Amino acid sequence: MTAKSHLNPCIESAWQAHRDELRGFLIRHSGNRDAADDLLQCVYTKALANRRQFCELDSPRAWLFRVARNQWIDQQRRAKHMTAEAPPEVAVEPQEAAPVESLVDCITRALPDCTREDADIIQRCDLEGMRQADYATHHGLTLPATKARLRRARQRLRKRLIEQCDIVFDDQGRVCCHRAHQE
Repeated sequence: MTAKSHLNPCIESAWQAHRDELRGFLIRHSGNRDAADDLLQCVYTKALANRRQFCELDSPRAWLFRVARNQWIDQQRRAKHMTAEAPPEVAVEPQEAAPVESLVDCITRALPDCTREDADIIQRCDLEGMRQADYATHHGLTLPATKARLRRARQRLRKRLIEQCDIVFDDQGRVCCHRAHQE
C-alpha cells in the first residue's frame, strides 16, 4: 500500500472531521498561527506514518489530539531550550493549560472509584497508549469486545468525572471548565 492520502480513507475522514478543531487547539496553545500550522502538518504526517494502526483506532480524535499536544510540548521544550540561551527580555511566558488538560488530577482520583475492569482498560489503552488489539490479545478478548468494553468504561468514567469535577461543556461539547471537589 502506498502512502498517498487518497488511499487512506480512514485518515482522510478523521482529518476532515477534526482538522479545524486541532488547528484551533494548536493556535490557542502556541499563540501563533504559523507555528500551529507547522504543528498541524506534523500531526498529519504522523497519522500517515502510522496509517495501519491509525485505521484500527477506536478514537482517532483522541489520538490526533494526543499527538498534537505532544508536538506542542516538544515545540515548547525546544523553545525553552532556545530562550534559556537568549537574554532575559526575550523569555516567553508560560501558556495556561486548557481545561481538558487539567482534568488529569480528577481522572487520577476517579479511577480508583471505577470497577477494576474499567480502571484497567482505561489505564492501559487511554493513559498508557496500549493498542486495543494488544489489550484484547493479552486479556483473551476479541477486538470488538475490547472496543465495546472500553467505550462503556469511558462512558462510566465520563459520568463520574461530571459528578466529581463539575465539568461544564461548551456549545460544541468540549470541556469548558471544571472545579475539582475538595476531599
